[in-house]
Amino acid sequence: MKKVFLTICYLSFAALTFAQEAPKNLEDSLKVGWWDPRSTQFGINFSQASFNDAWAETQGGVGNIGLGLYFNNKAVYHKKKGVFTSDIQLQYGTQKFKGQDARKSLDRIFIDNKYASRISPTVNWFAGINFLSQFTSGFAYDAKGVKGKKISTLFAPAFLSEGVGLEWKPKKYFVVQLGGATLRQTFVSNDEVFTNTAKDVTEDGKVIKRSYGTEKGKVLNEMGFQVVAAFDKDIAKNVNLKWRYQGFVAYAPKTKPMDHNVMLITTAKVNKYLNVNLTLLGVYDADIVSKFQISQGFSAGFVFNL
Repeated sequence: MKKVFLTICYLSFAALTFAQEAPKNLEDSLKVGWWDPRSTQFGINFSQASFNDAWAETQGGVGNIGLGLYFNNKAVYHKKKGVFTSDIQLQYGTQKFKGQDARKSLDRIFIDNKYASRISPTVNWFAGINFLSQFTSGFAYDAKGVKGKKISTLFAPAFLSEGVGLEWKPKKYFVVQLGGATLRQTFVSNDEVFTNTAKDVTEDGKVIKRSYGTEKGKVLNEMGFQVVAAFDKDIAKNVNLKWRYQGFVAYAPKTKPMDHNVMLITTAKVNKYLNVNLTLLGVYDADIVSKFQISQGFSAGFVFNL
């Protein structure tokens, strides 16, 4: 698993390192290919709220402070009818409420690599691989904010998907992918996380312990149908909207309810270095919990274009 992850990272960061401007003449570009202009961002976001005793007594509220870091890189390489795209999104945030320990508010590793080849002006076939996990340990908290058991960490869980299919791309900023032959692996590589999150599942008259759909020491391998829709565009001056929807329904080794993964990021630039961000993440996976999980955050901070 980690070797596969390192391979994905190598391809992604190689794309980041060697990205360059397009050749000046068309004949050369058709021979050697060209990179789209570099799109790399590093940002630091802050959020804070405080209340004096009189306000807290009459209006309610708990003082808090938050810090978030993110790194985004998108590299696109063209050659003849083919396009290689590497998309890296790394996000991490913490928040501390008065009288409580700090806890993470956002933690996401997303790496997506894809090769597409043109069939018609708006239709391509593609082959892609993507990885999703988190950086650090997550814990369960009670209503008073007391930290409990560890329920997640790096590679626990982690999701790796490989697929081929067709994509429709009517505009540069919008694409829909249909992957009829998609493989997905789910990993829980930490024994403590497995023990703390395992549930008893009855199957063929036997009770089996599973965490995030996997059995201890095993990898959950599934084949299914995947649909991805993605949008990335400046919708107004200095305002960018980026969203991505990924749905996966397994049909082997057994059929399951459809999984949904939604990401939406709106970024508004105040000036060259200052911006505000709205982030919304949504996940539904019946192997984890039979409810739609939603995470939302609003923050302001500094952004640096590398």
